[in-house]
Amino acid sequence: MNSVRCSRLAASLACLLLSFSVATSAAKVNKHKPWIETTYHGIVTENDVTVLLDPPLIALDKDAPLHYAERYEVTFTKEGEICGFRIHGQNVPFEAVMVDKTTGGGVLRAKESMDCELQKEYTFTIQAYDCGEGPEGENMKKSHKANVHIQVNDVNEYSPVFKEKSYKATVIEGKKYDSILRVEAIDADCSPQYSQICSYEIVTPNVPFTIDKDGFIKNTEKVNYSKDRQYKLAVTAYDCGKKRSTEDVLVKINIKPTCKPGWQAAVLGSVVQNSNCKSSNLTTTLPYPKGWSKRIEYEPGTGSLALFPSMHLETCDEPVTFIQATIELETSHIGKGCDRETYSEKSLHRLCGVASGTVDLLPSPSISTNWTVGLPTDNGHDSDEVFEFNGTQAVKIPDGILTTSSEEPLSISVWMRHGPGAGIQGEKETILCNSDKRDMNRHHYSLYVHNCRLVFLFRQNPSESENFRPAEFHWKIDQVCDKEWHHYVLNVDIPTVALFVDGVAHDPFLVTEDYPLHHSKIQTQLVVGACWQEYTGNENENETVTEAYPGGEFRMAQFYHGS
Repeated sequence: MNSVRCSRLAASLACLLLSFSVATSAAKVNKHKPWIETTYHGIVTENDVTVLLDPPLIALDKDAPLHYAERYEVTFTKEGEICGFRIHGQNVPFEAVMVDKTTGGGVLRAKESMDCELQKEYTFTIQAYDCGEGPEGENMKKSHKANVHIQVNDVNEYSPVFKEKSYKATVIEGKKYDSILRVEAIDADCSPQYSQICSYEIVTPNVPFTIDKDGFIKNTEKVNYSKDRQYKLAVTAYDCGKKRSTEDVLVKINIKPTCKPGWQAAVLGSVVQNSNCKSSNLTTTLPYPKGWSKRIEYEPGTGSLALFPSMHLETCDEPVTFIQATIELETSHIGKGCDRETYSEKSLHRLCGVASGTVDLLPSPSISTNWTVGLPTDNGHDSDEVFEFNGTQAVKIPDGILTTSSEEPLSISVWMRHGPGAGIQGEKETILCNSDKRDMNRHHYSLYVHNCRLVFLFRQNPSESENFRPAEFHWKIDQVCDKEWHHYVLNVDIPTVALFVDGVAHDPFLVTEDYPLHHSKIQTQLVVGACWQEYTGNENENETVTEAYPGGEFRMAQFYHGS
């Protein structure tokens, strides 16, 4: 305790009383809580840590000493001093720093640089606390909790970016458009000022196009196909902070000549198939086109022939209400056309000029063609008999009847009627199969139905390269299981296989590949209605008696159910 020096001995008692009075005044207790404002609003700039707070962060305490006490040599205790601030909230990226304990002043700052794109605003509470009593800070008191709202000011750090890498459109010559196409850019900044696109600009000079603030492009004058067939425009974008996109976008505008409906030079998709001799129909109401020859020369066995290779019907993308035309194909034979209901199969072959190498694998039974004797028929006439396969019968084609080479084109023609659930669920139903006669169990080629899907297997002979090649062709068509008669034609010319059902082409939905077969001197067995293969013991009960060969037992398997 400091004492005030007195010059006279007579005044010593008064000095003692004064010292005691000052000491008693300085030793008062911490009776009051600190006081701060109830609400604070702050602003911090993106990529910075300094917070501008309104009002300033100041805490007051009624326990603070009087200002005139500084005139006396008195030692003050820490009652009334503000020791600091506490922030309340979860994951608050700010801290309050005490600047002056005596005045209660402090500052608020971010723990790290702010990113407006991650979070634009923060809300939390803050509380001041004094230094308490005595050296240990006993009886420390805290203020009420004040709400703090901090807004992160955006910085224009991102440039506009176009949504697409390029844009393209087509216009017809001689027309002015209100809008041809729209380009659109976006900006990753967080504020409306910097995230919005305020304008677009066509950078390419001297082009008859303009662009508005919303990105819509239109032509300023009519364009001419004979002058320019395509325009390439470079377009840039600006945000509302006048920051330009780092990369311009390319816009291609193709010019299309004025369209006139009618027949024009191009390939018409109608073809005549060499293996399906029937009349064809086309449709149109347009006048008879120039250059359309009424006579078409076609040699049977030469493949497909485009009827009108230099013609196509241009509709100019306009709605078509009705198009009809009729084309009649006539032959010079004694009978007109190819009507299967009138002529037998042999007559059709003669009438349509089928190639000389054509072989009928299911002929009417005779002395020379006796392999179909055991099959049920409908008692038809010459070459008109329909054979039924009930899942227990099949016929071996004798050696020498059909000789084929995997390197030559092959056509398979069959009339077939098949329904769902005819065979065992999940089992293959073989129509035609050529497999090893003994020793090995390889299928060289086969045509079969599997779960109402038509499949053609063709394993090629080995060549210099042992690479994968197309081997299985799958078709999923309704006709396979609708219990109706249909005419199927497969034109095999590896690596492609063309399927025609009632004269309509169908593309395979799946083509799988496999390695070519290895060289072998084993003869093959051609079977209709099943497949000749090695007996494994897992075949169904309908299979025929096995035949023993060196290396294993062989029997019929994968029977066909249908006509």
